[in-house]
Amino acid sequence: MSRLEQTLDLGPAELFPMARDAILTWKLQESAGVIARPSRRVHPGQIIDLWLNPVWPSAPRRWRGRDLVLPVGSCIVLEVIDAESAAGFVYRTLPGHLESGEQTFLVSLGSDGRLGVSITSESVPGHPLLRAFAPMSVAAQRMMARRYAAGLKRMLAPRYHGDHD
Repeated sequence: MSRLEQTLDLGPAELFPMARDAILTWKLQESAGVIARPSRRVHPGQIIDLWLNPVWPSAPRRWRGRDLVLPVGSCIVLEVIDAESAAGFVYRTLPGHLESGEQTFLVSLGSDGRLGVSITSESVPGHPLLRAFAPMSVAAQRMMARRYAAGLKRMLAPRYHGDHD
C-alpha cells in the first residue's frame, strides 16, 4: 500500500470561497488535465468517470469528433466536507480504475490565517501492468498530486493578484 500526501500553501484566507468552489465542482481535477464526468457538484454516492488529457495543458486533441483522452477509471464519492474553514471530498476507486484505493482533496484554513490544500491517497496499483511497474505508478501518483495542488494555486493566483495590484 502506497501512502501519499501533497500539501501546498495557496495564499490568504480570503481565497477560501474560490478554492472551495474549485474543489467541490471538479475544477481542481481539470486544472491538472483530468476530465471528470459528470462534472456537477460533488455529492456523497456520486460515481464519477475520469480521463487523462495526455497533451495537457493544451486542450485534448480530437479525432473523428471525439477527444483523444486516456481512461483512468471510475470512483465513488464517499464523503463531502463543506464547513466554515474546510472543503473537500474523499473518493474510492471502483474496479477497473488504474489504482485501487482512496484519495482525499481538501482545502482548509490554518490557524495562521493561510489557505492550504492537501491531497492524500492510500492505494495500490489496480491494473496488472501497473503492479509490475509499481515504482513508476507511485511516481505518477506523486506527479498528479503535485499537478492538482499547483493547478489550484494557478487558478487562485489571478484573483489574489488582481485584488492587490
